[in-house]
Amino acid sequence: MTELWPIVTALCALAALFVVGLPMIWRRKLEGETVDDWLAVRQMETNDELLLSDAQLRVWDDKEAENNAQAKVDGVTSASSRPGYQVALAGLIVLATVVLYDRLGAYEDVQITRSIASLDEATPTDVTALIARIEARSAERPGNLDYQSLLGEYYVATGNAAGALERFEAILAEAPNAPDVLGRAAQAEFVAEGQVLTERARKRAEQALAGDPRQKSALATLAMGSFGAERYQEAIGYMRVLRDLEIPGSEGHQLMISAIAEAESRLSSTGGTDVASETIASEATKPEVRVAVLLPVGVDEGALAGQTVFVIARPAGSTARMPTAVMRIPTGTWPLKVKLSDENSMAGQKLSALAAVDLEVQVSQNGQPGLNNASFLGELSNVSVGADSVAEITIRAISQ
Repeated sequence: MTELWPIVTALCALAALFVVGLPMIWRRKLEGETVDDWLAVRQMETNDELLLSDAQLRVWDDKEAENNAQAKVDGVTSASSRPGYQVALAGLIVLATVVLYDRLGAYEDVQITRSIASLDEATPTDVTALIARIEARSAERPGNLDYQSLLGEYYVATGNAAGALERFEAILAEAPNAPDVLGRAAQAEFVAEGQVLTERARKRAEQALAGDPRQKSALATLAMGSFGAERYQEAIGYMRVLRDLEIPGSEGHQLMISAIAEAESRLSSTGGTDVASETIASEATKPEVRVAVLLPVGVDEGALAGQTVFVIARPAGSTARMPTAVMRIPTGTWPLKVKLSDENSMAGQKLSALAAVDLEVQVSQNGQPGLNNASFLGELSNVSVGADSVAEITIRAISQ
């Protein structure tokens, strides 16, 4: 029982009181001028016997007509004396309220939301029952994308990749450009097809990365697909990005280091000459871009404490938003100094392959990239790759 049900019950009871009880106690007696009153006024106005006699005759006629009308009225039962109609009307009000409440789905949706909020205390049986309720509710309301997403995530966790793909595709029908959904759909299809990277899954993953270069599901899908197809150099590129997204020393970070080492080993054993090992000295000789991020005048370092800075490089003059290289660092001592190189390049790209880049700096409060998440922004165009000078970028506050 939710808190809304007592309120609904009270309002229905109040409506029933007005419909049934009020007509029984709220009666108004209509008092007006009678024919006797009129005759008394005429008697005061004139002494003419003929006129008074005529007035008396009219009074008698009017009284007779009034008595006949009253007899007819008395023969008709008033609405207030027949409470069955009011009771029926009150019942209709209550029924309509309950039906509308049920059809709008408030009760079931609230119950599902509360069950989700208390999942930490739920048993496996409770979780199974909750999923069954969500599935039933989703069938009734297929346009509810929250239910589709919840079911998709649950199916992924339980190994039902085909079911997850179906749910993610339902979301894509409404939001075809959502990077997170594109990435999860690509990953679900990859698993459902026996870990084979289909053309559709590849395109979805690449589209997800175009919208969000740090979309983990898309990166993992392309990395595993490339590894399975023995394109180890390509897989290493995706794995490096995934590694950089993990907290150093965490289980995910160590897993990516192991995966990169395995891919490098296989690439070397197949006779590859472009092994991208991060331990070889040649990495240090590759071109890089040195950047210094400066605070604007009047802004204190403490105002940006705890925020995240993204330094993004794109091909110079390009109108596309797809980054070539990205570095993510926490705010610290200003000015912030970073170096962009092939180590920070996106999967399948190399900063060293460009002669010049356009730089963009985003300061994010929630740790997510994108202009919508940025509180400060800085830009610098046509910066030479490999230049000895440091590119200085002064950020500015932007309105949200």
